Amino acid sequence: MRACYLTFKSVGYTYKGSLHAIQSISDALGRIEIYGYENVPKEPCIVVANHVSFLDPVAVGLFFETPLCAVARDSLMEKWPFSAYFRALNAIAIKRGSSGNLGAFRDVLDRVKKGQGVIIFPEGTRSPDGNLLPGKPGAGLLAIKAGIPILPLRSFGFERVLPRTNRLRGGTRLMICAGKPLEPSEIDPGKGHPDRAQVIVDKVMEAISKITPPRLREI
Repeated sequence: MRACYLTFKSVGYTYKGSLHAIQSISDALGRIEIYGYENVPKEPCIVVANHVSFLDPVAVGLFFETPLCAVARDSLMEKWPFSAYFRALNAIAIKRGSSGNLGAFRDVLDRVKKGQGVIIFPEGTRSPDGNLLPGKPGAGLLAIKAGIPILPLRSFGFERVLPRTNRLRGGTRLMICAGKPLEPSEIDPGKGHPDRAQVIVDKVMEAISKITPPRLREI
């Protein structure tokens, strides 16, 4: 895997150090394999991914050659030192639910204008077994607000390396796979639709669900 993050000039040591730590952990416990790299847009995009482990937000950053920022629930950023750490990772705080997040929407737009991609985890919490959970409607609106390509991305195996028990394990295959980008117009039923937010996130989750791990070639 290319350590492209070492060339990032616009991020601090915490960002680079976290990526380096995740790469070292994955090399020791189960090297990360990357698939679908050709699907990654060259311009900033909104990355929508499944969530199975605390490793996810930083591990996804290994997929990209430009810095990313992640949308994280505000409760993770309330207490020090976690608040300082997540801010050093350029995290955007968001409240649970679809209301009260105008500031987060503006922050996403501002990051995109500055040339950063944004990671969103529509499920809102970690899956206990790797299976997809229903997407939260607020995440759907957030995903299309910037009006840029949306990249569905799915990780496999991270729930076994660092599950919800937060106990590190090894001996598994780790994969991050990107699907075809979605244009906002493809998944947005329009502002007048009564269930607009839910329709959007359901289509996003459907795109993630269609991403399957590549099979190992038989020797």
